[in-house]
Amino acid sequence: MRTNPNAPKHQGISYILVDMRSPGITVRPLVQITGDAEFNEVFFEDVRVPKKNLVGELNRGWMVAITTLMFERVATGSYFRFEKILPQLIDLARHVEWNGRPAVADTTVRQQLAQFAIEAEAIKYNDLRRLTRQLKGQPPGPEGSFSKITTTELNFRIANFAMELLGPYAVLEKGSPFAIDHARWSRRMLGARAGTIAAGTNEIQRGIIGERVLGLPKGR
Repeated sequence: MRTNPNAPKHQGISYILVDMRSPGITVRPLVQITGDAEFNEVFFEDVRVPKKNLVGELNRGWMVAITTLMFERVATGSYFRFEKILPQLIDLARHVEWNGRPAVADTTVRQQLAQFAIEAEAIKYNDLRRLTRQLKGQPPGPEGSFSKITTTELNFRIANFAMELLGPYAVLEKGSPFAIDHARWSRRMLGARAGTIAAGTNEIQRGIIGERVLGLPKGR
């Protein structure tokens, strides 16, 4: 919240923790296309927050917020999801037909599966570099933005490729007697775009990399 209205831009902002059980707070879930409600509308009506809930220094909350976002991007951009998703995608390719035979037997399908595995491996080693920084007691740096972009966009392309493999079966919902793999991939595809938006859109992440890593001038 802004605690010094006369300070310019990112100055004069303080980081304060709010107990969500406080009187005057109303939370309204936002149902997504997947049917889940992972986000909410939050309304504050005359909510009182004690000063002791201040995090860091008064009027220096922007730096706390940036550090919070850095750690959030670390959680969003992680290799470990692919340790589960890639074997599931390969299994799907074994059980669906592609030009009259199992998809995994098609050369172009195998090449795409290999490309996904290569990119996931590259993300893994970038994650290990980031982990090394944390083990040294250093906060996450701009490499978290790189991981966030590559992880969420690879996840989206994998889900999209699964839709191609499923063909007309991709539109079936969970519970349908003809749904392949219990419509897991259909639901995953509907939720994949959200990852490129959460924790700061990928467009914002590219701006961070351009300015803080490549030293490019800031856009206006």
